[in-house]
Amino acid sequence: MSFWTSQFASIILIVSKIGNWKILFRNIVKKYFTGVCAVTLTLLAVASVQAFDELALNDAETVETAAEVVLREDTPFIQSRLRFDEVSRQRAYRLGANDVISISVYDYEQFNREKIRVQPDGFIIVYPVGPINVSGVTVDELHDFLVEKYKFYLKNPQVTIRLDSLKPVMTYVTGAVLIPGGYELNTDSATRYSYTTVDTSKLQVQRTTPTLSNLLVAAGGVAFDADFERITITNEFDKTVHEVNLLEMIEQGGAGRDVYLVDGDVVNVPRLSTPLAVDNENYKKYVSSTFSPNHVPVRVFGYVNIPGVVKLEKDAAITINTAIMKAGGYLADAAYAPKKVYISRADASGKLVSKTINPMKNDIILMPNDIVYVPEKPRPMIGKAFDALGKIIAPINGVASTYNNWALMFDPKRSSYPRN
Repeated sequence: MSFWTSQFASIILIVSKIGNWKILFRNIVKKYFTGVCAVTLTLLAVASVQAFDELALNDAETVETAAEVVLREDTPFIQSRLRFDEVSRQRAYRLGANDVISISVYDYEQFNREKIRVQPDGFIIVYPVGPINVSGVTVDELHDFLVEKYKFYLKNPQVTIRLDSLKPVMTYVTGAVLIPGGYELNTDSATRYSYTTVDTSKLQVQRTTPTLSNLLVAAGGVAFDADFERITITNEFDKTVHEVNLLEMIEQGGAGRDVYLVDGDVVNVPRLSTPLAVDNENYKKYVSSTFSPNHVPVRVFGYVNIPGVVKLEKDAAITINTAIMKAGGYLADAAYAPKKVYISRADASGKLVSKTINPMKNDIILMPNDIVYVPEKPRPMIGKAFDALGKIIAPINGVASTYNNWALMFDPKRSSYPRN
C-alpha cells in the first residue's frame, strides 16, 4: 500500500512541475511575444530582400546578356548605317565656280533670286545679305547660313535652294590606268559632249556623269595587274579618303554600286606586287568589264609565219591558239600542231617565269605582255628522209645546170638539136 502511495505522490509532483513549466512558458511568451514577432518578421524581411536581390541580379544579368546579344547582332547594321551617313555627308556636293543656283523664300517673293552663277572667286550676291563666299560649301550649309541671316529681316524664314546647273568636276586619276592625269567631267546638260570626246592634249574628257566608272573608262581602262580591291579616292579639299572595291562593282553591277565623284577627287589605282599575283578568275571578270582596254598585246615568236607583237581583241578569245593564228599560224611545213608551247610572264623584278602548255588540250587565257614561244616541232621520218635526199641531189642538179650553160655558151646551136 505504501508503494502505490509513493508512486502516486511522485506522479502528482511531476504533474505539478509540468503545470509550473506551462505557467512559466506562458508568462515568457506573454512577456516576449512582441519582441519575438518583431525579430521573426525582421529575419523574414531580410531573407526576402536577399532573395529578391538575387532574383533581380539574375534578371539584370539576363537582360544585360540579351542586350549584348541584340547589340552584337545590330552592330553591323548600326556601323554600316553610320558609315553610310558619314560617307554621304563627306561626299555631299560642294559649290564652286560656274555653279548656278536659285534661292527662294516662302511667302516673301522679294527675297527670291533666280539663276545666280558662282563667280570664279567663289562669291555670289544675295539680297539683302550681300556677297557670300560659297566656294567649298554644301547646299545644306548655305541653307543654314541664309536662314540665320534672314532672321534679321523675317520671322521663321523658310528657305529653298535649287541647283540649276552644275560646274564641271575636275578629277585626277593616277596609278595603273592607261592614260593617267586630270579629267574634267562635265554635268551641264547645255554643254554635254559625246561619251567618246577626249581632249588628249590636255588629258580632259567631257562626260555626262562624274562617276568612278566613267573616269576609269575615260582614262583608257584599268591595267590587268591593278589591285582592284583597294582603289582609293582622296579629296584634296577636305582630305577625306575612301577605299573602293572595284571587283565588287564589276560582280554586282548596277549604278547603285558606282561612286559619285566630286571636285578635287584624286583616284589612285594601285598595282599588285607582281603580275604573277593576278588571280585567273578575277582576270576573267576584268576582261569582260568596260574597265579593261579593248586590245591585249602579246608577243608570239618561234615556229610561226609572222612572229612579233599581236593585239588580241577583248571581244574575241584571248587565248594561245588565237594569238598563234594572229601570228600567221604555224609554218607551212608543219605536219601537225605542236604539243608544247611555252608561256613566259615577267615578275616584279623583270625575271621571266615560264610554263609549258599543250594548246590542243589547254587553250588558256593570255594576259597583256605575255610571251608565247612556239618551238620547232619534230617532223615524221619520211619528211626528214626527203629533206636529206633533196640536199644530196641539189649539188648534182647544180653541176648539170652549170655544164649545160657552158655548153650553150660554146655551141649556141646545141639548144636547137633534135632530142630523141
